[in-house]
Amino acid sequence: MRIITGRLQPAKLALALVLSLSATSCANMGRFAYIMNPEELSKEELQKLPYETTPVYRFMVAVEPGAAPLGEELLEDIDVRFTKFSECFGITDGGKEVSGYLIAVVQGTFTCVYHRGRCNGEYDPDYSLIIVTYKAFNRKGTLPLLEHEWAHAYGILASNHENLDEVQKCTRY
Repeated sequence: MRIITGRLQPAKLALALVLSLSATSCANMGRFAYIMNPEELSKEELQKLPYETTPVYRFMVAVEPGAAPLGEELLEDIDVRFTKFSECFGITDGGKEVSGYLIAVVQGTFTCVYHRGRCNGEYDPDYSLIIVTYKAFNRKGTLPLLEHEWAHAYGILASNHENLDEVQKCTRY
């Protein structure tokens, strides 16, 4: 047994080293910290953020300072994504159902009343907000939960997510 353990030891050490380096890189540590210590958001403050509107649907988009670059590329991306979202679900209102909501882009995981208190997206009709993280740990791309929150706003996705499997082809998550 000593011979086998001796031969595997360098491989185990190398694997542990690779895993520890990837887990402690600056980029990953930052994202991990947001999950472990979610940001406390003030919805009143989010409502006060300056916003720009998307060119096609005129959605209001505000970015929390330091969360993401706000510019034409982000605004155009949101329009493109809504076009795909509406085509996928057969929505024909041109975004009217969600146009009154401010899309607030935040830096990381934030506290909420769902998902054991940690969210990367939230639809809040009481505050007229759709809050989404710019990038989320273990999710692909930017604004990974935007379509998911639009689905809540349109009433397509149940608030308890009981029909999540049915809508994921159009919402990614």
